[in-house]
Amino acid sequence: MRRIVSMLLIFGLMFGAVASAEAKKKKSKKPVPLTYYFHGTETVGEIDLASNFGAGYLKMDSTEPTEPAPRSRPFTIWTGDPQMWNDCAGNYLMPVWTGPLSGKVVGDMKVTLHTLSAPKTVTIQVWPDLAAMACASNDLAEGDYPTPAAETTIDLPPGPGESEIVLKNVKFDASSMLMLQVVPHGPVPGRVLYDSPDFASKIEFKCIPKSGKSC
Repeated sequence: MRRIVSMLLIFGLMFGAVASAEAKKKKSKKPVPLTYYFHGTETVGEIDLASNFGAGYLKMDSTEPTEPAPRSRPFTIWTGDPQMWNDCAGNYLMPVWTGPLSGKVVGDMKVTLHTLSAPKTVTIQVWPDLAAMACASNDLAEGDYPTPAAETTIDLPPGPGESEIVLKNVKFDASSMLMLQVVPHGPVPGRVLYDSPDFASKIEFKCIPKSGKSC
């Protein structure tokens, strides 16, 4: 009996040590740095817009661009920049990219945006798990405008330029995907350039994986 009790105590200590080590391992899981590059399928983004309108968005992922010439999308294609369209998250008329993501995003997010524009103000917005357009106006789509997990507004430089935009102290969970949208202020013409090594528009951030080593 004494031997059985001793063995049970030993097994209990062993299982306790293993459980403690696993809990410590989960608790100390560190954020993984990620870079998502903005991609397109057509050199002229208006073709992408016409092909995907209402069905999907441009993609972003960790694959570095290799095409020598950049692809591009206009900030806006309508006159007057109606406010009702600016009240849409995942707006099919604006530059929007989505990419796969599962984990907790923490810390600062940095967006590098290559543009060709007159002086212009834009807002960068980020949402998790948003797969289709959602508008504040029910005239356009059902549902309320979802609050961005992160957003900031900047002034773009005139002419060709590169802007680094920091969204500070971000913290949110994503189950399946990440969406980024560029919202123009006013109808000033301009384009976002992307999908080329010299015009590698992208978003950089850190993510704590839900499981495994990758988000």
